[in-house]
Amino acid sequence: MKNVVTYDIKLDKSDQPKGTIDFDRLALLAGKINKIAKGALQIRLGGISNKKGKTETNIEKALQIRLTGIRESSTVLNCESQHFADTLGIQMDVFRPEVAEELVNQTPMSLFIMSFVQAFDEQDDEKPFLDKALLKDLIELKSFFKNENEQLIISNNNVTPTITLTKKDFNKITKLEENYPEPQNIIINGKIDVLQHSKSKVTINTSEGSVYGILKDVSLNAEIKQFWGSDATVYGLGHYKANGRLDFIEIERIFKVSPEDKYFSKIPIAEKTDQQLNRQIMGKANKNWASEIFGKWPGDESDEEFDKLLNDL
Repeated sequence: MKNVVTYDIKLDKSDQPKGTIDFDRLALLAGKINKIAKGALQIRLGGISNKKGKTETNIEKALQIRLTGIRESSTVLNCESQHFADTLGIQMDVFRPEVAEELVNQTPMSLFIMSFVQAFDEQDDEKPFLDKALLKDLIELKSFFKNENEQLIISNNNVTPTITLTKKDFNKITKLEENYPEPQNIIINGKIDVLQHSKSKVTINTSEGSVYGILKDVSLNAEIKQFWGSDATVYGLGHYKANGRLDFIEIERIFKVSPEDKYFSKIPIAEKTDQQLNRQIMGKANKNWASEIFGKWPGDESDEEFDKLLNDL
């Protein structure tokens, strides 16, 4: 087996006898680690941690983590996993091309560790490799802890950062998840460029910068080809970073550009929490408001007035 990387998972300050762990706790821990590692990999490959549909066989194999032993100093679980370079290959179709070089040297366990490191990093306001669904997966690990004193220490001989988790640490992650922007319907206008080595991902070059786009349905592949290198207006579900900046858009519809569409070359910021709550209370969370917008583009309204119009829909 190539490039096997070993890790220690230490359960410290536990009420259980040293060198032992109940089967149900072991199964719970293994399941949560695998789920988080899978979400962390999927967000790098496709932008979304909880990608729908059946997981490809090669992805399942790449996520394998093996228990190789247990030691008695407290309770230390020895495990191993492989680099993605050996399981997925060097040429990976990643969502952000710049992460391909870094990902080949990662393992499922290192992605698990990095997810918690990023969640706790107060200096990182974007948190590009987390989303709301993955944060919920992190929070689920809280159920593993039996008391406030237990520590779960995961290390790799200092190759990757050592993390120490306690039950109270999940309060911070819960707060982060609660404040994380919800995806929302948006419209963007810009020049459509195809991403190299990908049929389902594009960039939309607006007056304020570039935005990644994912074609939500394969049926859009043929349709979007006519817009490569030219301006178009796209409608879909916008996914946001932790700081409210747009991360990418799941493209659902593509339209020929009209002069009024230039208004939508502005990259939208995430709705505030009170706006989200008000929209849901009014029963409009699932309303397809695009049908009310197209054909009724901004006229003499100011930008502020039109922003209010969108929020009120």
